[in-house]
Amino acid sequence: MVLIPLGALLVLQVRFLRSMEQKTISAEKNWLRNSLEMVTQELESRYRADSEAALTVTEAQIADVTNIGSQFAKHHVPGARAFFSMRFKHDMYDAGFFDAHGQERHPSHAEADAVKMATVSWHVAHKWNRVAEPLLYVDVRDPKNRIILRPVVDAWWHVVGVTGVILDESLSKAAMTTIGTKALKAPRLPNSNVIAMRVGERFPRAIGGRDFITQPLGFVFTNWRAGVRDLCASPEEVAATGFRSNMMWTGGAFIVLLGAVGLAVGAVARQSRLSQMKSDFVSNVSHELRTPLSSIRVFGEYMRLGRVEKPEKIREYGEYIEAESRRLTQLINNILDFSKIESAEKKYHFCSTDVVELVEQTVAAFEVPLRDHGLSVAFHAGPVPMLNIDKDAIAQVLVNLLDNAVKYSNGRKEVEVSVEAVGAEVRIKVRDHGIGIPAAEQKKIYEKFYRVGSTLVHDVKGSGLGLSIVMHVVKAHGGRVELVSAPGEGSTFTIILPLPLDEKVPITSTEYA
Repeated sequence: MVLIPLGALLVLQVRFLRSMEQKTISAEKNWLRNSLEMVTQELESRYRADSEAALTVTEAQIADVTNIGSQFAKHHVPGARAFFSMRFKHDMYDAGFFDAHGQERHPSHAEADAVKMATVSWHVAHKWNRVAEPLLYVDVRDPKNRIILRPVVDAWWHVVGVTGVILDESLSKAAMTTIGTKALKAPRLPNSNVIAMRVGERFPRAIGGRDFITQPLGFVFTNWRAGVRDLCASPEEVAATGFRSNMMWTGGAFIVLLGAVGLAVGAVARQSRLSQMKSDFVSNVSHELRTPLSSIRVFGEYMRLGRVEKPEKIREYGEYIEAESRRLTQLINNILDFSKIESAEKKYHFCSTDVVELVEQTVAAFEVPLRDHGLSVAFHAGPVPMLNIDKDAIAQVLVNLLDNAVKYSNGRKEVEVSVEAVGAEVRIKVRDHGIGIPAAEQKKIYEKFYRVGSTLVHDVKGSGLGLSIVMHVVKAHGGRVELVSAPGEGSTFTIILPLPLDEKVPITSTEYA
């Protein structure tokens, strides 16, 4: 029933997001148009202001047209190729031409012709003593030599001369692009760094539909257009991306709600499994405690009642009592250590220890249970330096591994234990030829209470804590545990402990069987 209202809400949300997608497309286009409008206004304002500053001269200044270059040198006009000044004298005139830096130069034939066409009407106005406003005028009859000019007037506004600037197409195009790009980076245009700026007569279609939005320029280059586009995406792509993002969030929220329900169900299932595992733990521990206690009681009664008189039998029963006591101590230690680990109270006491001697003594202590199960142990020790470890904790780790080797032995009744230094590590290996562990179970065996799901395993009682303690102790020593195992082929557990950096390994080795 919960899915029905969630589904209806999802449909309404999709419809709302589709409507928002269309509005986003319109908003993106308006944003680009507003940016373009600001750019074209900036271009026109810049050209007018710079040309006004460069071409505004007085009647006195234009009296000597060849010395007016300093005026042009002080005021730069974007895209300027040359400047000129002209003073009218009835039917005659004096003219001076300058480069973009105010240095006098000779004009080309095309430039001279363009200037003549642009100024002839002003020369006529001078001869007829006409008045004129000193404004900027544009002559584009020669597209290769576009001219901005300004008449020079006397006190009665009679035309006495003309100043002008000749614009170069390529230089102007580059200058306009630079000016427009800087304008787009103004603080009042957020995210404008993703906009591309261009001016020209043609705008080819862009790959992926990211076309320029254009509008004509309003000054000098009126046959050109300025254009902008988003470098990252077209308005349609931006809207589609927003729609997909919102849908992902909506879908994610829907999945989270479903996941929450699933987690609740999973938590109940895990709690149920944990309760079952704890019940199994109590049952197995009870059995594990009962068995050694029963053996100790029986052997003790035999000795108390005097039924055992031969010294060799007394020694044998004593060994059994000692072995069962060790087994009982091991189980109690595992439970106590597990409790300390769970409550973060487990503490380690590190000291310099002969690892070979520690392993050898631990293996020797297992002689009775090994012999009782018909197992033999082969011990090999390579050259190993002293290590700074908690010897009781490492001994318990080895006891837990040997105990597993005894419990789950099958086929070959052999256990192999070795200690060696390899590179910067000490490796303690315990190998059995028992039932083995499936690959799917190998990462789970270190979990508390976990026992491999095999009928052979469940025939053997255990607490399910041994390997969990092994992993915790080894990690506390800065080491790791490796396992190589396959069903029916036995298991090899390797405890890997780091060596001190300055230790050197001796070249001797010993064997014990």
